[in-house]
Order: sequence, then C-alpha cells, then structure tokens
Amino acid sequence: MTKRYQTIFIISIIISLALMFGGLGAIDLISLNGGRRALAIKEMFLSGDWLIPRLNGQLYLTKPPLLYWLSLDLSLVIGHVNEWTLRLPSAFAALATLCMIYHFVNKKFGAWPALFTAQILLANAGFTMLARRAEIEMLLTALCVGSLISALLYVKERQNKYYIYFSYFLLGLAVLTKGPVALLFVTLPLIISLLWTKDENLKQVLSNIKGWAVFLVIGLSWYAAVTWQLGFNIWEAIAKHDMLDKIQSAEATKPFLSYLAWIAVDFLLLLALLLIKPKALWQKYLNNKTWLAILVAVIVPLIVFSLFGNKHAKYLLPIYPFIAVILGLQLANIFESASDLIQKIILTLSVLLPLTFAIFYLFIEPHVFDYRVSAFPKFQAWQQSATKAELYAYDEVDSRLIYYADQPIKVLDLDTLKSMRNQKNDFYLLVESDKAHELQGFTECFLNEFKPYLKKKKSLIVFGFGHVCDAQRIGKNS
Repeated sequence: MTKRYQTIFIISIIISLALMFGGLGAIDLISLNGGRRALAIKEMFLSGDWLIPRLNGQLYLTKPPLLYWLSLDLSLVIGHVNEWTLRLPSAFAALATLCMIYHFVNKKFGAWPALFTAQILLANAGFTMLARRAEIEMLLTALCVGSLISALLYVKERQNKYYIYFSYFLLGLAVLTKGPVALLFVTLPLIISLLWTKDENLKQVLSNIKGWAVFLVIGLSWYAAVTWQLGFNIWEAIAKHDMLDKIQSAEATKPFLSYLAWIAVDFLLLLALLLIKPKALWQKYLNNKTWLAILVAVIVPLIVFSLFGNKHAKYLLPIYPFIAVILGLQLANIFESASDLIQKIILTLSVLLPLTFAIFYLFIEPHVFDYRVSAFPKFQAWQQSATKAELYAYDEVDSRLIYYADQPIKVLDLDTLKSMRNQKNDFYLLVESDKAHELQGFTECFLNEFKPYLKKKKSLIVFGFGHVCDAQRIGKNS
C-alpha cells in the first residue's frame, strides 16, 4: 500500500464519518416516511409494546419492526426518542455497508477498486441521504449486501460453511426489516447466477437446509408472534395493500426506465465511465464468477422493480453498492493506465465529491429544508402554552406533526366536525391552509397559524371550538 493510497484512504474515512454522523440530529424530521417510522417508534417507546407497531393509535403492520427495535434500544439508553436515536440505525447501517463492500472488493479485486468503490458510494446522493434518514432502506441495504457477500465468499473460497449460515441469518434480518422483498435482492440473483454458471458451490448455498432453517426462524419470528396474538386474517389486507397494490398500481405509474434515470442522477452520471473501453472491462472479468454474480445482483432487481407500477428511487438502494463496485472496477482500470496528471485529477475528484456532500449535510441542508420543519418547534411551543383540550385534524394529518404533538391526533371529516360543534365540545382543529376554504362557516375562532408548513407556500391553521375560544371572546367584548 503506497503512501498516496494511505493518505487518500484516511481522508476518505474522515469524510465518511462526517457524512454519516455529523449534525445527524441538527434538523427535525424532513421526510413523510421518516415521520411514519419516527411516530411508530415513539408510540412503541411510550406504550412499551415492542411487538405491535401503531401509527396514531392504529395498527401499523405494513413494515416489520427491526428498525424500530434498534432505535428503541438507543432510545432506552438516553431515556427518550429523538432525532439522533431515530437516525443512528441508518447511519451505522451505511457505515457497515461501506466497510463490507470495501473489504469484499479489496479481497476479490484489489485495493484501488475497493477505495474507488467506497468513494463512489460516498458521492452518491441517494446513498448519503438515506444514511441520514429515519427510514428502512439503508438498514435493508446493509443486511442484503452482507447476505449476498457472505454467500459469494463461500462460493469463491468454500472454506467455511458459517458463511452460508451468516448469509441466511442476515437475510432473515432483512425480512424483519422490510418483508419478503429482501429475497429479490439476494435469493433471486443467486438463483439466476446458478442457472447461468452451474456453480456447484452456489448450488450448495441455495440448497442448504440448515441455512434455510436459520432464515425461517429469524425472518418469520415476528410474523408468527403477531399471528399468534392477532390471528392470521390480519395479514390479508396488508398483503393486498403493501404488495399487490404496489405491483399492480396504475396510479401515478412511472415509465419503465425511471430507475435507470434515478440511478444515473444519484451516481452523478458516473455511469458514463462504462462507455470508456467497455469491452476491456468485460474481457478482463468475463470468466470471474464473482463479477458475473455482481452483474446479476444489479440487473435482476432492476428489471423486476421496473415492472412494478409503484416506483420510488429509494426502493433500489440495495443494488447501489454493487453498481458502485462495477464503477469502481472501471475507474481503477482507467486509473491504472492513465498518466500522472489524470491520476491526480481522479484522486482529487474522488476526495472533493464526497467532501462536497459532507459540507452540504453539515452546513447547508438545515437551511435548504428549513421550510419543511420550521413549523414544528413553533407548534410545540404553542401547544405547551395553550389551554388543555383535544387535538383533531381536518381531512388528514401528517405523521411528523403527530410525532411532535406528543399525542394522537384524530382525523375528522366535515360531518363529524359539524356534529362535534353542535355538541359544544371543546377542541382544537388543525387544518392545512389549502383546505381551510372548505370550513368557511363551520369554525368558531381562529387561534394561530404556522408557516411555512411542509411546503414554502403552505401553512398550518389552528381553529378553536367551545371554551378554548373564551379568551378570544373576552378580548373582543372588552
């Protein structure tokens, strides 16, 4: 290992730590899905029920709870749930993914490909963003990558069957993170690879009875416990909503090639590297079964998910590390045959691009997304000083608002609101500004407005009913 390599390696470690952990709790919950995870975790923490997730007091079984459990463990240490405990599992998962992919590529392909692979991931918009969010995808990525790498290590070396068991153990945890979709990132690519290569070692991995037993015990444990408590019928609606509807969804269906476009953007168009002497890259690794398995691990999920009606860029995050491997190998080939000047340019960019992302998250992101979160602390301050009464929301309520309200917020339709008003109930009604016009003539008093709320031109309005309006009435009469 040369001195130049050691220097770049150390700088990359420092940047990666800044990217994953720097200012992790400095901004409130940005994303809607992050709000759902945060609320489910908070409700589990307050109720003490770690088996049955709930969202705003209602059953929320569409996602298994491994991410919740990890965050709850961290929350128990400090005694409460906050942005740090919500996001640390994703940050650690991202760091683990980087370490695993670096070690794997270094062992199979060499030092420079390993370093370039890690740096390409560190300069990836989707990877770094989800490393800092309270969402499921980064944990799923770490577990799927670890499972696939463990299987490939056994296929290549066949020295230790514990690689097989560890692969199935991680796959079981992946199912506990996001359900059976994990099989599309690990098992399906391995099956396709076996059909392609006829590799006996890979066949041993896929037919290992003890490994599958480990997987089933781990992966089905939560499902079995919930079924025992709530009955088998509980899964019917969830399977329809979370699986069939997403596969068959015609609503807002995106083009077949959407994932390719998102991948190109997330990798800063580094896919163009593959246009530089692509034949040389293919010929170099044509007979390398590990290389072929990596290709399959990228292509198969990409095709399968592209067939689904419901598409989101983050759904394919588990293939990002393997795309980075392919690009890292190509960049290493270019680097090794380049002039000294080109090598210096490559090394400079390999540091500057991840550093730019680190600077963004540390110093710029809180200002860029302030409009999404600035209402939450103001709302909390008002809530603490307001007269105690029930909180309701008209038509819909964002999970992030419930999280910061520290109490369930029931949603009312117009008919229910009229009935509660006629009964002279005391309550607050939260209404998003774009729906306030629907309530003209049905509100008793205006109490507050928080803006911007989630969007730059949107606000959250608080109306009062019953005795919570008394102070305002007294002010008018005087």
